[in-house]
Amino acid sequence: MTSLQKQLAAIAVQSTHQLDLKAQKTAHGKSLLFEPKVAASQTFDSIFQICYEGFQELCLLDSRFVAFSRNLFSEQSKSEERNQMTTKENQELDSVIESFLTLVSSRLLLKPALKAVEWPIRRFRIHEYNTDFVILTFLPYHMTPLFPTLLSILPAQLSPTYRFLHPYTTSLASPPRNTIVYTATNTPTFFSALQQYILKSLRTGHHSSGILSFWASVTTQAIDGMLDSARSGRKGIQRQREEELILLILPILNECLTFINVPEAILGCYMITTVLVTKANLEDKVLDALMEAIASSRSRETIDGCLVCLAVIAEERQAARLPRAVTKCIMKHERLVDKFVLLADTCRIERLGLGCALAVIDRLENLSPGQDIHFVEQILECQILDESQNSLILKSLLSLVERMEESSDTSSKVRNDIGNLIIRLSESPTLRESLERVVEENNVNIEALEMVLKTTLRPAKIEASVKNEEQDVEMVDTNSSQLPSLDIIFSQLPAHTPDSSFLAATQSPIFENLSQVFIQAVSWDEKVNQFRNLPILDGEHAFDRPLYFSFWIRIWCSPYPALVRSIALQSASKMLGDHSSSKPDMQALIPYIIYGLSDPSITVRRSAAECAIALVQGGAVSSKHDTSRSWASDSFYGSETCSINWLSAKESSKFLSSILVSALEECVLDASHVLTAVCAALDGSSRSKRSSPKTSSELKPSYRSSIIAFLSSHAATTPLLAVRLRLLSILNPIGKAGSASRVKLLLPAVRKWCSLPEPAAIAQCLAENLTITQSDRLHLAVVSKREPEGVDLLKSIINGSINSERSAMQEVAFERLTNIWSALKPELQQSIAITLLDLALNNNESVDDLTESRQSRSLETLRAVKLPSAVLISFMESIPSAVQMPDKPPAAKRRRTSRSEMVHVEAQDPKDVTKALRRLTLVLELIEASTPGEHPQLLKGLFHILGELQHFKMQSGSNLVYLQSLVIGSLLSIVDKLKETKEFTEDISSIRADLLVDCIRHTMSPQVQNAALLLISSLASWVPELVLHNLMPIFTFMGSTLLRQSDDYSAHVIDQTVSRVVPQLAASLRRRNRNFVMGVADLLLSFTAAFEHIPLHRRLGLFSQLAKTLGPEDSLFAVIALLVDRYPSERGSQKFCSELIALFDPLVTVQTAKSYLDLVGDALQPRRTISDALLSLKEKNADQVEAALLNLLSSLAELLNDQRLHIRIGKALRHETEASALRLVFTRAVEKTVQISHQVKGRDGLHDACSRVLSSLLNPLPTIDLIQSAEILLENPNNEVQRTALKSVEMRVRIIKQGDDISIAAMLAFLARIGTIIQHSQDVALKHTAVACIDRISERFGKKDSSAIVSVAHIVAGAQCLGSSDDRLRVLSLLCLASTVDVISDDFIPLLPAVIPKAFSYLSQSLEPGGKKIELHNAVYALLCSIVETLPFMISGEYLENALKLSQRSAAAGLDHLCDESRTLFYQQASKLIEAKEFFGAVERTWAEAFQTGYEALHEQLDMLSLAINSRPKSIILKNTQVLFSIFEKAFDLRRNLDVQETEEPYEESEVEGLEGFINEAAISMTLKLNDAAFRPFFSRLVEWASKTLPKRDLRGKTLRSTTLYLFLGTFFDRLKSIVTSYSSYILQNAADILDAVPSTDDADLRLVKAVLGSLAKSFEHDQDDFWQAPSHFNTILAPLMKQLTNPSTLIVTDNAIPTITELAASAASAEHHKEMNAVMLKYMRSDDVHTRLAAVKCEQSLTERLGEEWLGLLPEMLPFISELQEDDDEVVERETQRWIAMIEEILGESLDPMLQ
Repeated sequence: MTSLQKQLAAIAVQSTHQLDLKAQKTAHGKSLLFEPKVAASQTFDSIFQICYEGFQELCLLDSRFVAFSRNLFSEQSKSEERNQMTTKENQELDSVIESFLTLVSSRLLLKPALKAVEWPIRRFRIHEYNTDFVILTFLPYHMTPLFPTLLSILPAQLSPTYRFLHPYTTSLASPPRNTIVYTATNTPTFFSALQQYILKSLRTGHHSSGILSFWASVTTQAIDGMLDSARSGRKGIQRQREEELILLILPILNECLTFINVPEAILGCYMITTVLVTKANLEDKVLDALMEAIASSRSRETIDGCLVCLAVIAEERQAARLPRAVTKCIMKHERLVDKFVLLADTCRIERLGLGCALAVIDRLENLSPGQDIHFVEQILECQILDESQNSLILKSLLSLVERMEESSDTSSKVRNDIGNLIIRLSESPTLRESLERVVEENNVNIEALEMVLKTTLRPAKIEASVKNEEQDVEMVDTNSSQLPSLDIIFSQLPAHTPDSSFLAATQSPIFENLSQVFIQAVSWDEKVNQFRNLPILDGEHAFDRPLYFSFWIRIWCSPYPALVRSIALQSASKMLGDHSSSKPDMQALIPYIIYGLSDPSITVRRSAAECAIALVQGGAVSSKHDTSRSWASDSFYGSETCSINWLSAKESSKFLSSILVSALEECVLDASHVLTAVCAALDGSSRSKRSSPKTSSELKPSYRSSIIAFLSSHAATTPLLAVRLRLLSILNPIGKAGSASRVKLLLPAVRKWCSLPEPAAIAQCLAENLTITQSDRLHLAVVSKREPEGVDLLKSIINGSINSERSAMQEVAFERLTNIWSALKPELQQSIAITLLDLALNNNESVDDLTESRQSRSLETLRAVKLPSAVLISFMESIPSAVQMPDKPPAAKRRRTSRSEMVHVEAQDPKDVTKALRRLTLVLELIEASTPGEHPQLLKGLFHILGELQHFKMQSGSNLVYLQSLVIGSLLSIVDKLKETKEFTEDISSIRADLLVDCIRHTMSPQVQNAALLLISSLASWVPELVLHNLMPIFTFMGSTLLRQSDDYSAHVIDQTVSRVVPQLAASLRRRNRNFVMGVADLLLSFTAAFEHIPLHRRLGLFSQLAKTLGPEDSLFAVIALLVDRYPSERGSQKFCSELIALFDPLVTVQTAKSYLDLVGDALQPRRTISDALLSLKEKNADQVEAALLNLLSSLAELLNDQRLHIRIGKALRHETEASALRLVFTRAVEKTVQISHQVKGRDGLHDACSRVLSSLLNPLPTIDLIQSAEILLENPNNEVQRTALKSVEMRVRIIKQGDDISIAAMLAFLARIGTIIQHSQDVALKHTAVACIDRISERFGKKDSSAIVSVAHIVAGAQCLGSSDDRLRVLSLLCLASTVDVISDDFIPLLPAVIPKAFSYLSQSLEPGGKKIELHNAVYALLCSIVETLPFMISGEYLENALKLSQRSAAAGLDHLCDESRTLFYQQASKLIEAKEFFGAVERTWAEAFQTGYEALHEQLDMLSLAINSRPKSIILKNTQVLFSIFEKAFDLRRNLDVQETEEPYEESEVEGLEGFINEAAISMTLKLNDAAFRPFFSRLVEWASKTLPKRDLRGKTLRSTTLYLFLGTFFDRLKSIVTSYSSYILQNAADILDAVPSTDDADLRLVKAVLGSLAKSFEHDQDDFWQAPSHFNTILAPLMKQLTNPSTLIVTDNAIPTITELAASAASAEHHKEMNAVMLKYMRSDDVHTRLAAVKCEQSLTERLGEEWLGLLPEMLPFISELQEDDDEVVERETQRWIAMIEEILGESLDPMLQ
């Protein structure tokens, strides 16, 4: 289409057809109310009248419509024409129309609304100008009949946005909902248009619930689909798609959510938002924005939906806390928690409630807490949150309290309200446990919390005691927290107490009640002051009696809340500071002030600091005091006060002012500072001076001693366990300065504590909130390394002398002992170690849990501490002796010859033996764990124990493997260490190697054996003179056991033994001038005997190490010979020897070969030496010796043939420094090989092996040297030597690289020498080798010098080789010539006349029945293939004809598959490469022979012919059509020839059918390459050949030929289809004659009928040119074809005749033809023959099924016959008739019964 045409087409599309009256009329006929014809005839006046009536009714329904009476429905509107308006006027009109449509959209199902809409459609044609808006207006009604009506008036061309409606506009059907949703999902423009339409409706206020419901549901489903689609693809793509969708939908949601007064729109937004947030991966900031918009859109109608939507979003947010704006909005709703509870049944509201609560807690700091605190309490108590969410709210609440501590602007009202809330929560039965758990898990400081809230949140840790009946104190009720009750409690308290001090006894009911009252009063200052002035406290006499201060001391030193402890200290400070009278020396308060300064609470520490200052400033502690006036010096602790060591006034003042007061600031900040400072001040060591020089220098030693004694006495006397432990933490680290006080004061107190029964100790600890373990640990920390008394105390606790029931205390005692062990004096260590050893070996028969625990703990301590040598020696000395040993061991000879020294032992009690072995085991384990190498003094004792073990073995009846391993392992560590240090002052004679050998030889444990071997190895490298005479039994043992193990440890043992012991043995042998190999023969035999049992991955490393250790020059050949001799038939040993040799230098390798040959030579001598020692030849007969030598030589030849060895030798020969020595060794090895060869002359096996060795020796040589050596060897008259030389050259040819020009030139030059050998040698085997060598050289390098190849080719083709009578030589010559053809190409032509006839002759000989020669057969074909491939133009027809005849004989000979493959290759190359004329002529001339030879020959001939046809171009085929036609005439005559001729092998029918298939395929291939002009004559000739060329009397021949013809035609018509249908005219009459003939039951006739019917069926099937429609053709074939229904063969009728008739009816599809066919069949239905009637019925069935109603047009003619057949005498005919009737009824859809009546 040209550009002008395109422009005109565009204009035509936009044209309004103003001049086309018909088009104008059609457009005017578009109506919602009237048919197009009626509408086209209407005038605008009549239309307006009808529409205005509807408009007036709308105005009555909704007054908003009245506004449109001034524009759309005005009188002026009747004359308005849109195409005459300006653009601006049209835009204004569009705005009015859209407003009207949005308003009327909710009423479109009403008749008035339709009438009103009809007017803008008819007048303003809104369906054309405002198409999109009209569609969106009507779209909610898509399932009503209204929508198809709208579709009928829409323009034919819709915008792409609404293209989805196109299928429905053509069919005027309603689009389903899923189509609309799918379009909204996948069409962004439609989605956006729908959203904008709804927004416009909302903006104008024209919305309706139905429209909004439709919008919400479609949008929700569309967004769901969009999110699903966005999840495909890579992560980045998914994210991008989701972001695009969010950017599309969020602006729409934000605007819709602003229409709060439209609940339907708001709820729709909630639904859309729910899908969006649940399926999209939105970030919290997006979710927060959505939540704010949704929360702002709530109203009374939408509050439930709002909360549900917010709950869904809250579930998707990562953060739990809601945004502040969201919280502010939803908190405005009254009874919000009740709403949450109601919604909890329908959705998951927990997360929203949690977020609200957390946000409310966040704003409690700045807002009025009333409603917010009430909400938090309600949300916690409503039980809609789970345990973790409640915990999170409680945690946030407690965190708020912690922030209040730092904030100074928080109002007291907020603080009080939060405190009240926490108190209420702590009292709540449902939340109390949660609050406690949060406090515990988050390590909330409850005391600090109480301090911040200025209240007590927990009850006192010490509960009020039950009133003692004997006391007159009245129990008061302390549960109430109301203010008036405290006054009542105060009034009920007694005025006096019998207690003089509350520190005199730990249990005081009065104190317990007073403490409970005080705890209740601490929240109010006035009540605290009132409590201080209670008469019972006797505050007026506070400085005379200890009662007042002792009460406050007990309070601040007990586990009460921090607020309580702090106020107690403040009360004491107030008394100390406010009292105006003179004060006594109040030094008794100092230990308790120290306790207060170490309190965990900073508030308490601050109060304690104030108390200390008050103590100093108030004059309570001053240097001016008289000691005699010390306060409470006789009653502070009751009767125990006398044990206190009081300070002088100066000492107490100095201590308080210099140590405590000066460090008060640091003490307030750090709870541990006071302990560190006091300890540093009191400890006079240099360490303390360095750490705190100022404080320590200010106290005199006398002062320190006094203060230590003062604090120690208080620690020992105070009834408060917590105070004692705090003081002990100061006193325990003090060193020498505190020894006296520790021994005199603290240790008795510790002993008293340790003597307490366990229940009493636990009760005391629980009363003060302490653990028993902590208390025990601090008490026993008093025990120091300096005082034996303390160590004795530990020993008493450990052995159970003191309070054995307290297991925890014993555990602490063991810990303390472990901690001070290293600092104990040696004598203390030895004493305690023996005690621990005895405890660990507890021999009591009755063992309880405590004893067992003490035993195991003793053992753990022994293993944990570092035991010195003296202790270990004492352990060994404590072991009872098994037998009294003599001072010196027996003589060495006696030890070797008799074991009586070990067995002459006295019988012992089994229990005593068991105890001794237990002690021995533990001692040895401790020695092993103590790093024996650091204790060389144990060497003698360990060897003594090793000897003792021999006696213990006899007495216990056990092998004691474990103990032996321990002893030997320890000895090994000591010896290894001594070897490094070389410092050993003990007697070396204590080393007993004989014991180690005995362990190795007589133990069954591999661990003991390995360890002993390692020890002997280590001793051999340290003191070899002591162990050398014991070596050989060791190696014998190793060969039978250790070498067979696969673990790493065994490998390590072997490695150490070989590397350490063997060098010593070798050095010893060399010093004694013995034959080295014979000396180590037993060693080598041990290793090689174990070879097959050694793990594979260990072998190579082990034997290489052995050879290197012994010296590879001296030992490697022996190792190789032993392995080869011992494992002659294992390939693994041969491969291993190759790998072993490869580890050494080439020179060493060749020397090994030379020594190896020397060994063989020694074995051939009359008097053998080394060979007998190694190979044990004396034990073998002559045949065994012969076999052993043959094995040795053969293995050497294989080893030397290793390619890796050749490469290494070649590299070595390139270096002049190594080359000379290597050549010398090579020369000697070759000389030795020749010498052995002469020695074994006449012994064929050994002589041949020598030749192989010689060849292997020559192979490593470089090519030039090898060829020179080979020429020299060829001069040797020995044919074997000559063959060896040529084989070496042949093997070398294989590995020479193409780039090695020097080597290649040498090889080509060597060809002449080989030719000379062939011409002059009479040895056939030598000629074999020579020809093979020529073949190899010519194949690889022939093209480098073709002249050299030509010369040797003439020799090979001559009488000496190819003309030889030896078949093997013939084969090699043929193969060599085949390679040569490829190399010299045209230069081979002169040899063809001589070579090809011989080849044919040999091929014929190879097929002789007497003995088939496969190799000769394949060699001939190899030569023929090479000639055909290289010189195809030289293959004449005669040559090819002979080749084909011989190939036919080969095919029929039944040879193996290799022969078939070689013959097939020849066929393939001949069919493709030989000239077509020669090839097809040869095939034609040899066809008869192939036929006579048999199926296989003819089959291959056909394959070759088909391949030739397929591979040749059309032009070649056209040039050779005549010969091809001749070939195919002979091929098509296959059946007749088989019938009239006898063949060598009979053909089976299946074979004939297969051959016919091949023939047909080949013929089709030929046909496809011919044109009609060439093929049509052949086709005509072929038909005539089949029907007329044979004599008339030869009916069978004609039948067979016709059968073949029609079988071909079946393939022909089927493959070429309608192209060749016209060729049916050539066979039409012939086919009719055949079918019209009298039916016969002869197989040949039946086969012919089947073939004819099959070919006709294919012709009918593919007739596309109405060939069979022509009456001349149809009438000719109809009668004969229909006659086949009378054929007596049921199979032919069913399978062939009926399908063919059906195809004819389908092809000749005309009523006349069908009528004729039907008339014949109806005639046959009345035949007397049942078979004919049945055939006619089945044929009718087939035609009815195939043609259907087209055939049933003849039903009226059939009905009478059907009626008759229903009552046929034959049941089968009647049944088939019923099936036919059923088929007819199914097609027609009605019953035939009325027609058949």
